[in-house]
Amino acid sequence: MTSVQTNQATHAPEGVTGGEAAFEYLRRRILSGEIPARAVIREQSLAEELGLSRTPVREALRRLHEAGLVEFTPHRGATVVSCTKEQVRDTYVLRGDLESRAAGLAAARIDDVTLARLADLIVAMDDFVLSTDDEGVARLGELNAEFHHVVIAASGDQKLVRLINSVGRVPMMAEVFRRDGGHFRAISNHHHRDLLAALRTHDALWAEATMRAHILGARNAILGWDGAEPGPGDGAGFEADAGRGAGFDTD
Repeated sequence: MTSVQTNQATHAPEGVTGGEAAFEYLRRRILSGEIPARAVIREQSLAEELGLSRTPVREALRRLHEAGLVEFTPHRGATVVSCTKEQVRDTYVLRGDLESRAAGLAAARIDDVTLARLADLIVAMDDFVLSTDDEGVARLGELNAEFHHVVIAASGDQKLVRLINSVGRVPMMAEVFRRDGGHFRAISNHHHRDLLAALRTHDALWAEATMRAHILGARNAILGWDGAEPGPGDGAGFEADAGRGAGFDTD
């Protein structure tokens, strides 16, 4: 396994700790679907891949556990969670409450620079609406996550930001993007445009309602695959090889 520099692998700015960089790197790849459900993250292998000692990697895995993205199993290590329908429903209802509040606050104080950034992200996502390859779907997931991050940060409420970040995420959106194809992706980005319009007019109620509808729509898409929970080996719809590399595997 080839070693890479931490800031190169994680795109972390100077001054960010190894634990923080590893956490953001893993969190981004789990949520985008690059690391699928039930993938096992090997502490030593990941440390070698990122050019870190095991201590910051262990810290990153602990934080991922606290965020509900991995679970620890004796003699196996950290495994990416596979969520039940109840967990998906509860998580998205909570996210709808919190992120709609953040969107409403953002509407009152967002600046032109941030609005321009959101517009750029929407255009960038358009390029991947019709993607059929794994790389394109994963990139769309990253851009989607960044869009939400920018809106949440624009709220200016640091306690709310921390609370939202502490809510366990459901790493299944990439599978929905893949399964439902361009139709769902186009709807999702249309919601982004509606939200941007609300933010531009500084309409807090419109922004709140749009964000809530957007998140609950994602919940319904995730729960709508076949009415059953993913079974053993399904990997939330990802091929087994999708989880290999960077210190994790799907055995």
